[in-house]
This record gives sequence, C-alpha cells and structure tokens, in this order.
Amino acid sequence: MKKLNIAEASVVIGGCCQTCSDSFEWVTSGNNDVCNAVTTCVDKNGVVTKTYKTAPASSCKQPG
Repeated sequence: MKKLNIAEASVVIGGCCQTCSDSFEWVTSGNNDVCNAVTTCVDKNGVVTKTYKTAPASSCKQPG
C-alpha cells in the first residue's frame, strides 16, 4: 500500500475537504436591498458555491 501526503490525498474521490463560512450581505432584489445570510463553500477542487437565505435586516451592516 502506498502512503499518500495531504496534496495527493486531496485529489482522491471522497478525499478532503469542503470549507464553508457564513456571512451577511445586502442583495439587490428589484428596487429593494434585502439582507441575506450567505453560506460560501469551497470544495476540494476549488469550486465555490454560495447559498442565500433571507435574514433580518438587523443582521446586515447598513448598505453604502
């Protein structure tokens, strides 16, 4: 059995890792700014995905 280092292991299917972070952002919807909770994830291949969910306006910093 061959030993793998982290770089080699990360390219194996099912290998390491997906990193996610959460933030709050203003998103323009029509003529309105809407506060959204945004989860940003980066998978082992560097592919970025963002998930948006409506959040209370008090969670976001004021736009501008």
